[in-house]
Formats: sequence, structure tokens, C-alpha cells
Amino acid sequence: MSAPARDEHTWGDAPELYGPRHEFRESLLVDALARLGPLPGGDAVDAGAGAGSMALRLARHGFRVTAVDGSDAFVARLGRMLDAAPGGPHRALTGDIHRLPLPAACADVVVCAEVLEHLDDDVAAAAELARVMRPGAVLVVSVPAGPRRYDWTDKWAGHRRRYTQQGLTDLLQGAGLDDVRVTAWGFPVTGFYHRHVYRPMLARRLDRAGESTAGDAMGPPRPAVARVLRAAFAVDRLFLGRKPGYMGFIATARRPGP
Repeated sequence: MSAPARDEHTWGDAPELYGPRHEFRESLLVDALARLGPLPGGDAVDAGAGAGSMALRLARHGFRVTAVDGSDAFVARLGRMLDAAPGGPHRALTGDIHRLPLPAACADVVVCAEVLEHLDDDVAAAAELARVMRPGAVLVVSVPAGPRRYDWTDKWAGHRRRYTQQGLTDLLQGAGLDDVRVTAWGFPVTGFYHRHVYRPMLARRLDRAGESTAGDAMGPPRPAVARVLRAAFAVDRLFLGRKPGYMGFIATARRPGP
């Protein structure tokens, strides 16, 4: 399908509406954290928190959460949501991921989900993520994979790049982190969904809506459809690490120290 003539939209205009694919990716991030052993409890930073679904997951797992995002609208909304979340104290701060408004070595866990691909300077951002990690702290990151898969939906979403496995490994190791592990995900269901469902549906909705924000263009699916999609995406767990066919990477790393 040819690309619709649409400019890059602005994610911070309104709280983003997330769907089953987003939920599935976040479940993989939590699984990755659990394998590293930091669940539950400790101080967690969600860098580039967006509308806050991952921050709320971390709170439910017993972390004291600091969520940072560049959108005042997101931060205001997320602050209210975190006030009602279990545990705490939690907080939501407006800030730039290149200069997080946090002291050094303040976090046991740092999460950066679907953020680095949006940045012009992902090297500086990775160094900043490492700076706020305590010795022995863990990082979990998700990014879109495969530079050859970059298409008009990436441009619309504001992606500056897609990553290779080696490129993401080098980025995190260059920030001074070790024990870097990068796992591919998204085969077979997520890739099929992106090509044959999401991409055509987004094109049609953008054509109808004109210039549109993410929330206007892509609302959540109906509950029955969402249940089917959740079950379908779960099949991809059987194929984690498979290449080719992946759509994204989930990386874990650790800051050297005791």
C-alpha cells in the first residue's frame, strides 16, 4: 500500500490510546525484568513514560516509580493516576531523556520503552539512562527492529531509525553497561498484524481524518476484537528470538557493580 501524504504527528498532544499489541509488548518487558530478578520492589524510573501504562505496571509490581516524560499533558494525567496507584510514593516529572531531572545512581530499575528510536541523539540518551542506575541496577529497553522494515508508518510515528541487534548492543555497551542481551520478538502474529491489519487500517483512518494525532487516528479496538488479538499475540511467545520475521527488540543490561 502506498504511503498516505501525512506529516509526522505529535505524540504529546493528548493521552495516547493503547491497544493489545502495546499491552503484549509491555508484558514482555515485565517478563524480562522478572528474569533478571528485581521483582518486586525498589526504585524504578520509566524514562519516556508517555501515557503511563508501563509506569502503572511497575507500581502494581511493588516499585516506587518515577515517571519522566517531555509532555506536560502526559505528566499531569500520569501524576493523578500514580497518586491512586498502589505502593509509593510515586511521582511524575516533566523532563528531557537527554537530561533526566534525577540524581545519579537513584534507580534499581530503568525502563525505556519505544523511546530511543524517536531521538536524534540516542547515544546521549543511553548514557543518561546509565547515569541514573545504581551499581548493579538493571535496564530494560524496547525498540523497533530491522532498518529495512522502516516504512511510512515509522515516519508518521516519528521514528528516526529502526535498530539492528548489533547496533542496539553497541549502543548500550557504549553507555558503560554490561551483560547486554537483545531478544527479537514479533513473529509470526505481530508482523502479520502490522502488515495486513494495522498499516492498512491506519492509512484508511488518516485519509478520513486528515491531519491527525495518534489518538484521533487509532482508537482502541472493540472489547471482543481486543480479546482475540491478545490471544493471537500470545502465540509470539513461542518464537521469541526467532529471525527473520521479528518486528522489535527487547534488550536488558546491567550497570557494573555489586
